[in-house]
Amino acid sequence: MTKEIGITKNRIISELAKSTHGDYKSYLVIGHEAAKQDPEFLAHLISWNHIKGQVRDSKVALPIVSLSCSDFAGDFVQNSLAHLASLDPRNLVKALHFGREIKTHGHGRAIKRMVREYLRARERNWGWWEKQAVQHRDSLRTLYSESHTDPAPMANAVLFGPSKFNPNKIPVPAGTIFGALKQLKNMSPAEAAGTIMEKRIPLLIAMGALGAKAKDPEVVLALIGRMTSTELVTNTGFLEKCGVKTNPILRSAFEAGLVKLASSKKNVLKTSRAAEFIADEGLSAKLKAVQEKQLDNMSLEGDWLVLGDKSSSMGAAIEGARHAAGVLARMAAGKVYLVFFDVVPTFYDVSGKTYDEIVNITKHICAGGGTSIGCGVQYIVDKKLEVDGIAVVSDAEENSAPRFTDAYKALTKQLDKSIPVYLYRFATNMRSSAEVNLADSCRRNDVDLHEFDCTGAFDYYSLPNLVQTMRTNRYSLVDEIMSSKLLTIEDVLNTRRGEAYA
Repeated sequence: MTKEIGITKNRIISELAKSTHGDYKSYLVIGHEAAKQDPEFLAHLISWNHIKGQVRDSKVALPIVSLSCSDFAGDFVQNSLAHLASLDPRNLVKALHFGREIKTHGHGRAIKRMVREYLRARERNWGWWEKQAVQHRDSLRTLYSESHTDPAPMANAVLFGPSKFNPNKIPVPAGTIFGALKQLKNMSPAEAAGTIMEKRIPLLIAMGALGAKAKDPEVVLALIGRMTSTELVTNTGFLEKCGVKTNPILRSAFEAGLVKLASSKKNVLKTSRAAEFIADEGLSAKLKAVQEKQLDNMSLEGDWLVLGDKSSSMGAAIEGARHAAGVLARMAAGKVYLVFFDVVPTFYDVSGKTYDEIVNITKHICAGGGTSIGCGVQYIVDKKLEVDGIAVVSDAEENSAPRFTDAYKALTKQLDKSIPVYLYRFATNMRSSAEVNLADSCRRNDVDLHEFDCTGAFDYYSLPNLVQTMRTNRYSLVDEIMSSKLLTIEDVLNTRRGEAYA
């Protein structure tokens, strides 16, 4: 848990921006605190997170966490139900099972009613239902069964076939994706590829139906053409095994898909993971270039200073500062300065540079010496540089002058403005000899500090999600969140726009 630092809203944002890797319960403490202290803010945060957030876990967990708090009521409950209804079937099942585990006080009937409306809305639009059923057949079966909803005839035929659930043995409708799937393995590679494209069969489903034919170059080419940007990145390893790096036609198609991916703001985390794990250096480099372009699309106002702790035992903070600077350098509209500190500063102008470029120019930085976080700020004061926001990557413990808050006061006086400070707190493996804790010092001196807890096994791929919550104005993100529209179930389900939500 993050300590009580700064205003509560920013602490909530900081905690909920992190990836939990499927551990939905990690949202409970901060979620319940938010629901009790400021339910309206939590409701709007759920809406904002659905549009802007990159962490799927929070989209699954937050609506359920809010419904598990007895202080959460009224229109806010409707908004949480609506965002559950915006999930795809697989994630809705995960959310419902999580809700069953932690108990949703008094909302069981409303949730079951929402699930029934969710299923009926899709049944009224066969194209929408069919698309969902191809990808999430088992999850839809679970939703029908657990909500005690009788499927419509065609849905019954597709999901349950000739069974006790389908006593009349209604056949699967001719001309549907499901009929094509049954025949896919018997088709020639060219015919299979054409069917995949025509029916827009999802990648994983097509691979399962094709069997050994899934690696035929013609079929792989069709699969690449069908993939969404997320599928392209997620299945990079599979495509490499299928010959993407050796077959010129497949490689060209893959690289064309990367061009499309570069305009996306939603797959930065997946892109960086794929770049790390793909074996082919050329493709890995292209994926890294795509990530840089994606970060360019995620704009952040102002000029930024990153202070990286290189004092004794802070090797993790050195790497953390490189990553933070690498993300900021691509996202920030203005200048980005990186200053590594012990008791003296080492300054770099990293504006517009990539992470790899930053690693190269800082390769001789190593941990050692005392700690003066303020020396980095004092350097900016002495050089009379413009700064709108500060990110500190450190264990937040100072034992040498100048102190951060003293230098900060000089900087704000020189620039005649308040400057938000974001602390990425890393752990140290040494016993503290600090005279000053940055968080305590900032609190005593009324410095606007927001903290990200990085003391555990930090997931560097979450950095873009954390950085995009940073602002140069103290309350601008809160204002942005509060302006996010609260939804109703009807908003999500009763129009064709429902496809945009799930």
